Amino acid sequence: MMVPIGVLVVVQLAAFAVLAFVLKRLVLSDTLKAVAQLRQVEAEVGHKEEAMRRRLEENEREFQRKNAEAQEEARKARETAEKELAKTRANLIEESKKERDRIIAEAEKHKDRLRQELLREADKQSVDYAVQMFGMVFSDRISAELNRGFVEELLAALEEVDGDSISVDAEAVELTASHTLADDLRQRVGDLLQRKFHVESGVRERVDPDLIAGIKIKLGSLEIDGTLRNRMGEAIEEARKQRGVSA
Repeated sequence: MMVPIGVLVVVQLAAFAVLAFVLKRLVLSDTLKAVAQLRQVEAEVGHKEEAMRRRLEENEREFQRKNAEAQEEARKARETAEKELAKTRANLIEESKKERDRIIAEAEKHKDRLRQELLREADKQSVDYAVQMFGMVFSDRISAELNRGFVEELLAALEEVDGDSISVDAEAVELTASHTLADDLRQRVGDLLQRKFHVESGVRERVDPDLIAGIKIKLGSLEIDGTLRNRMGEAIEEARKQRGVSA
């Protein structure tokens, strides 16, 4: 039995339509799945981008915070350094002022010492000049009589001294005279030293014409100067004091 061609065509067209529908559904299903997967991927990418954006923002905020902290620390460190520098500068200035004042004070002391040395040297030269003038003006006889007068004056003054109030520890007595002592004067000096200062040791005597007149007695650390040269030095010093000039 033969099937009409028209029926076959209809059947084929129906089969083709069904096949096309099935294929369309299959393709559409795959497309929808692909689209869904694509959207999921896009969503995941979006989530990751949002997470990265938030992380970048957090990192930026952290960077800004740390940068602000670093700047604040730098500012504080700069202020501390400036304060320390100012303190160091002030200390250096203060030390410089103290050193300057010390140098000035030392210079003043040195000037005073130099002035005193010059005055003492001037006094010595004045006395030396007076000694020279004395030797040129007075004869040996007048000089010897003046010497005796000075020695007797010193002995009279020592008679008034309380020898018990003076402790003398001397192995020997050193006596320096402007002239060789006469025997009577030498005896009187020895007797006085024994009575007043309980000195039993011998006397070492020497002559120094520069003393002009009088004697100088050395008993250990005790020195008694009754010479005209010493009297002149005291007179020069006293005259300077009266003029307001101190050595």
